[in-house]
Amino acid sequence: MSKYRLPPLDLLHTFEAVARHRSFTLAADELCLTQSAVSRQIKALEEALGLQVFRRLHRTVDLTAEGQHLFGSVTRGLDDISACLAALGAAPKAPQITVCASVAFAWFWLMPRLERFGALQPDVDLRVLATDQPVLPGTGEVDVAVLFGAGQWQGLQSRLLFGERVYPVCSPAYLRAHPALHRPEDLLDQTLLHLEYGKPSFGGVDWRTWLLRQGVNGQPVRRGLRFNSYPMVLQAAEAGHGVALGWSYVTDPLLAEGRLVCPVDRTLETRDGYYLCTSNSGIKSHGISAFMEWIGAEAANQDNAGITPGNAIHSE
Repeated sequence: MSKYRLPPLDLLHTFEAVARHRSFTLAADELCLTQSAVSRQIKALEEALGLQVFRRLHRTVDLTAEGQHLFGSVTRGLDDISACLAALGAAPKAPQITVCASVAFAWFWLMPRLERFGALQPDVDLRVLATDQPVLPGTGEVDVAVLFGAGQWQGLQSRLLFGERVYPVCSPAYLRAHPALHRPEDLLDQTLLHLEYGKPSFGGVDWRTWLLRQGVNGQPVRRGLRFNSYPMVLQAAEAGHGVALGWSYVTDPLLAEGRLVCPVDRTLETRDGYYLCTSNSGIKSHGISAFMEWIGAEAANQDNAGITPGNAIHSE
């Protein structure tokens, strides 16, 4: 048996609207019902209660004594429920930040560091969107994005994380199997691992660009392997399938761990870089500003501990 002997609550809701407006028509407009539907609900309520709550007059309705008493109780009950729901909705919610970055950045750079951010900001709900198609913050659900370029995006606040530095990488086993690999021109006789995109999201350097900047104009002798995902390129390099281009923010730690080596002591640096971006309004959010400060400090720490293979060659 139910604890409360009550008529259906939707009937009480309709009753409150009619009693407040003293009109079936106005109550129907508020509740998005027809006037006849409101009339039927009031009739059903009166039948359920076994008493009359309204007196039907010529152009209006009025409450009976029983209806007036019921109106006071229903109003207090609905007011209490409304206030309770408002208080629950006003309770502080954990801020959620959606961060968009390339698959390579999210997989190799951001993921290993997320535990440290969680320790510093345990109340922030962080969501990572990994995509190789750049998404600008403020145009949808993205609050913060790591974008590659010159740092100028209209309507965005940007902070440089690090520049673009690219050098060849391969596995130690591959280098042992190809001991003649020392100079940039030696790469023409190697299996080159290529990254292919419809639209670059974290750098425009490819093997042709890198070799030309080293003064190598020839064509590779061997057929290369092509991938549309940078994690796949590096997995192939670690497996000894060939030589890949390494972007320093990803591959510096892999060199430090000995998982990859740099067979040719040359590095290409461009004038572009990787920027942490948010909208002008987003920078005012405490959660977003805290995340940007944290990730900026992480990037600075990597720069201070970074590995720099060879001498940098600056592109024009």
